[in-house]
Amino acid sequence: MEHNATSLNSEVYLNREEVEREVLSAGEALERQGVRLVGRQAAERGDFSEVTFELSERFQSLYGILRGLCDLYRSPVAHIRSNHTYRNFTLRFKAEARQEVRSFLELIFSVLEREMHFKKILHKVISIQRKHEQENELLYKQLF
Repeated sequence: MEHNATSLNSEVYLNREEVEREVLSAGEALERQGVRLVGRQAAERGDFSEVTFELSERFQSLYGILRGLCDLYRSPVAHIRSNHTYRNFTLRFKAEARQEVRSFLELIFSVLEREMHFKKILHKVISIQRKHEQENELLYKQLF
């Protein structure tokens, strides 16, 4: 076994370049979801890989929601930690958790997309309601 290999179990080995590609693919998945990568670190043997990211302008208003969702996620092979000072997040995961991490990120960003859609619709509803209130006020004033 070569020195830069990472063991997943007794039969499967990934070399350092493969682990780095896994970190990059997780980072690329994040970029497609509307976040900016801040840093990456591939795992040494048996360690966690890390991807640090911050929300893009598109999701900035959802920072608190993402913090809450990340705090709810508990796994022995992957977790997301928030850094409130820098308003960013660090995703730590082991190579064997690749599918779990991908599924979790898809769930998280699906929730954020639905929240953005909800806020957009709510804004329209509130706008229409205000317009109706203004029209009613004008009609009322015309009556008296």
